[in-house]
Amino acid sequence: MGRWNARGHRFAGRGRRHARPLRTPLCAAVDAEALLAQLAAEPAGATAGELAAKLACDARAVALTLRRLVERGRVLELRPGRYRASGSGGEHSAIVVADGDRLLARCDDGASLPIDERHRLGCRAGDVVQVLRVGEQALVTRVLRRAGREVAGTVEFAAEGRYLIPDNRREGRLPVLSAFRGFEATYRAGDRVIGILEVDAEGRTGVHLTRILEPETPEVADFQHVCRIHDLPGEFPAEVRRAVQALPADFPLGAREDARALLVFTIDPATAKDFDDALSLTPRPEGGWRLGVHIADVAHFVAEHEAIDLEARRRGTSIYLINRVIPMLPERLANGLCSLVPNEDRYCLTAWLDLDDECRLVGTRLAETLIRSRHRLTYEEAQDILDGRDRPGRWPEDLRQTLRQVSALAQRLRAARVRDGALNLYSEEQRFALDVEGEPIEVEREGAAESHQLIEECMLLANRAVAAWLEERGSPCLYRVHAEPDPDRLRLLATALENHGLDGRRALAGRFGLQAVLADLERQPPAARLVLNFLCLRAFAKAVYQVDNIGHYALAFARYCHFTSPIRRYPDLVVHRLVKRALGLPGYHDCEARREVLHAVALQCSWLEQRAEDAERDLFARKAARYFARRLGEAVAGVVTAASPRGLTVQLLESGVDGFLPLRELNDDRYVFDEERLALVGKRSGRLYAPGRELTVRIDAVDIERSSIVLGRSPEAAPSAPLRRRR
Repeated sequence: MGRWNARGHRFAGRGRRHARPLRTPLCAAVDAEALLAQLAAEPAGATAGELAAKLACDARAVALTLRRLVERGRVLELRPGRYRASGSGGEHSAIVVADGDRLLARCDDGASLPIDERHRLGCRAGDVVQVLRVGEQALVTRVLRRAGREVAGTVEFAAEGRYLIPDNRREGRLPVLSAFRGFEATYRAGDRVIGILEVDAEGRTGVHLTRILEPETPEVADFQHVCRIHDLPGEFPAEVRRAVQALPADFPLGAREDARALLVFTIDPATAKDFDDALSLTPRPEGGWRLGVHIADVAHFVAEHEAIDLEARRRGTSIYLINRVIPMLPERLANGLCSLVPNEDRYCLTAWLDLDDECRLVGTRLAETLIRSRHRLTYEEAQDILDGRDRPGRWPEDLRQTLRQVSALAQRLRAARVRDGALNLYSEEQRFALDVEGEPIEVEREGAAESHQLIEECMLLANRAVAAWLEERGSPCLYRVHAEPDPDRLRLLATALENHGLDGRRALAGRFGLQAVLADLERQPPAARLVLNFLCLRAFAKAVYQVDNIGHYALAFARYCHFTSPIRRYPDLVVHRLVKRALGLPGYHDCEARREVLHAVALQCSWLEQRAEDAERDLFARKAARYFARRLGEAVAGVVTAASPRGLTVQLLESGVDGFLPLRELNDDRYVFDEERLALVGKRSGRLYAPGRELTVRIDAVDIERSSIVLGRSPEAAPSAPLRRRR
């Protein structure tokens, strides 16, 4: 069934190794200053390919130069593959240096500023960071490269010395500064080693090799892999644990509104332990409904700038790694004092939302409350009630009736969003079920059932109502914003739609044109629908946190914030404090509301959210590699998501992960890349391989350490007629 190479990677058992890909010729050097000047003219940043096109340079040479500039702190990588010049947008790259008991940020323009102790994000001397200047201080907005961090990889021996080739190729090729005693005698080619990063005063990075990485179970190896690559937090510091243990566990009513008499319930995944939102619904005397969205009052327990708060800010968000969670808050808070468990008194910050008979929001009131959840439902249990499949007597009738009423309101709210131009993209989440060793054994799918939509619509309503409430009172807010789609990427989407025989012009006709495109896609086969929705998503910028409100394009909201998940998202906790400040509650008058500081917090949270998403995505890809490593030679269904001169990126429909089909495997014709149609086109046959094309591929090779899957052309995939463009 195949064999393992010297590095422990399995190849297809078809009696031959795969040919090595041809090496790309060495590319001409790129003038770094010219590159920086061009990047400075791109306020939203640019990719290496975009810069190469504007400078008429080789894209690979531009990418290599950008990597060197990132290492030296002169360029910021906003997200994988997208860059911005340091200093643009108010941020500067800096080296952290020690000055007695203080830490200083030595910025790229030569200035040295003390780092605000409350906004360090855990940085230490030697780290390369991004900072925002506020007065005479620097606030760290992201840690670009952390000194003292462990890196795993293999050792390359070159004429000029030894280098570590990290598992994460984005780390670059790192010179080995020293090796542990006995390295030469014990190291064997292909062994994976651990090195400790050292960053010098100029931002150059090297490693000290400390040990050879011993074999571990997939459960341990995969978790540690993503933790190392993404520099994820570990255990909570002792100071934080002590502070959490000292918190009182009683819930006196005090000055709060008593909402314990209401029928309050939660709906969450079956595996959830932290319940941070609950619902209630009561009729209004004048008609319509009062929806209570009760959110865990984390701010009551987590005092601003104290130990628990500083650690929560450093983490930014909880990170969900299949069967593990790296929480933002310690367990006693997340799963205990703040969790809205049934039949226990709990503190909440409640949004009372008044809806008229037409389901329009006509009033918003916010208040500190004391609640007692009556029922904890899973999404599946809620769906059974909505479908009338619940076991007789399992749930009381008042809950069943209320749940149906809330669901009916949610569907009307959803329909109203669609009328306003909201874009609801098709999605189907996949996840792996793991055995006790951490090996993936099957793929599970989750859809957007009515019970999920019920919670989603209520939370969306609360989030936009709170943002509007703060704005009406002249209070600052940490908005969740989403920019309009990029015109160039919309044109790429239009091309993909045309390749698939659909009217691509509507993709360029504003939000209602995009709505029509999405409606078209609902009638397409699932594979094509999935890919074209993915291309639609790529046309958008990522939603981020901002102090300046530009609205949320995809949701069609003029103002929107995150308010409903303070147990797992730091921005929600910030918004809670701003709400309490606007209410004039004791103890919140002096909470942080300076615009420039909130701007720094927004940048911090956006970066930490991206880090969490990258880690979750990388672990999924690594589990997928393990899943398919046991199936070498098998034919599987896939759909093309991208084409390039090198071959096709194919999403494997069973898992939702991508593999790569090299151009050499398309041997029934000579295929060339057509930039206009974003496709590989056969010179003789005119056959088209474009995004959305379904095909059967073979699992040829898997590299677990790189989370990569190489595909072959399956003999079961008979050539089909060329796709024709719609005129």
